[in-house]
Amino acid sequence: MEAPLRTSSYLIPVKLESEPDKYILIHGYTGVIDIATESLLKKIQSVASDTDLLPEMVEVLLKRGYITTKTQEEEYAYVARMAKALHKESEILHTIFTWVVTYNCNFRCPYCFEGRENKDGTRKIVFTKEMVDCAYQTMDKIQPHKELRNNIITLYGGEPLLAENKDIVTYIVEEGVKRGYSFVAVTNGYEVDAFLDLLAPDKIRKLQITIDGPKDMHNQRRIHYAGYETFDKIISNIQLALERDVKVTVRMNTDSNNVDKFLELKSYFENQGFMNYPKFSIYSALLKDNDSITLSEHQNLNFLSVGTFVDKQKEWEWAKQGQDYGLYKSIYKALSEKRFIQFKSIGCAAQAGGYVLDPLGNIYPCWEVIGNKEYCKGRYNFDGITWNDSVLTQWNHTDISQKNPCRHCKYALMCGGGCPYYHMLGNSRQCAFFQKMFGMAVNYAYSTFKYNNN
Repeated sequence: MEAPLRTSSYLIPVKLESEPDKYILIHGYTGVIDIATESLLKKIQSVASDTDLLPEMVEVLLKRGYITTKTQEEEYAYVARMAKALHKESEILHTIFTWVVTYNCNFRCPYCFEGRENKDGTRKIVFTKEMVDCAYQTMDKIQPHKELRNNIITLYGGEPLLAENKDIVTYIVEEGVKRGYSFVAVTNGYEVDAFLDLLAPDKIRKLQITIDGPKDMHNQRRIHYAGYETFDKIISNIQLALERDVKVTVRMNTDSNNVDKFLELKSYFENQGFMNYPKFSIYSALLKDNDSITLSEHQNLNFLSVGTFVDKQKEWEWAKQGQDYGLYKSIYKALSEKRFIQFKSIGCAAQAGGYVLDPLGNIYPCWEVIGNKEYCKGRYNFDGITWNDSVLTQWNHTDISQKNPCRHCKYALMCGGGCPYYHMLGNSRQCAFFQKMFGMAVNYAYSTFKYNNN
């Protein structure tokens, strides 16, 4: 007996805002993307009970996955097999390294998740030359095949670009360049001017710098430990970096206090001439409330709802450079190149080939958890590496097929389950954020595609 037709559990229809009665259809495991009328969508959605679709149309829809003869459980099992295969590929093909240059920082930002116990000036935790050599040796042990190692190392902290650590940062970069690496630094930008000789496309090639709004707002939030205002100096340093052909991405950590200042900050950058540099960009990131920020630290912060944040991005018409999980680029590429949407089964490299090395010989999966021994997945020294199997299992051996509600979610292979750390904390806002952002990203990708092809 022939299996009955049903609408796939992984059909994702997105209503097009620019064209009445039209939808973009995306399939959550075949990866196809099509434009359809509302009447066709209704026929697809009612195919199990009543259909007047022509046989040739049924054949096309079956091939693309929108209708299926698989049961719901068979679809879930199929996606689980895909997830495991994609996870294995990520583990094998993508090994990414981040270095915590130091746990010290010259800022005292109220929402810092790392805590201040490592930032009070009493613990000078920073890489030594010996530990630099050991870290590079460890990278070779973790991934012996150079072609499978990402050739960009991220420098993190604390604050990785402290002037007092210029000598060791120079050593890290010079030794890395000898080995074929270049660098990205996640920095507050305040002392970047001490590192101008290291800013170059083949050395420190990119800076991510946080600026939390126009001058007055930023200076209230991005606080130097000695009380100095920080905005003007950071702006000057951005100019110096751009003049050296270094990519600069400005991130604005956003809550309800500064969300309405984003366009003002963007306008300021336009007036400064920064937007004329092809390697300059700015985006807004939702400031997340979590257990790592104590009440006393964030009592003056007012966290935004997911819906409000996404609506603001839509209002700014800035989604294609926003915090969107790469959705805009992925969907636009699928439309413009007539190809399948690229899938993934993990939220980030922390669940596969991501390794964060600190100067104390610890290996963490993610920079969100540095300094938290509960999440330390290994220790390294010149004698070798000792792994913590329970942490490895928790981070490296889980994908969407093992998580609820991910395992049965039609967005799962595009979302990858979101941030694993926030999933562990029980933060459920990621799902709502992704789904809200998904519809907006699809509409922006389609409008751009249509504009570029008229």
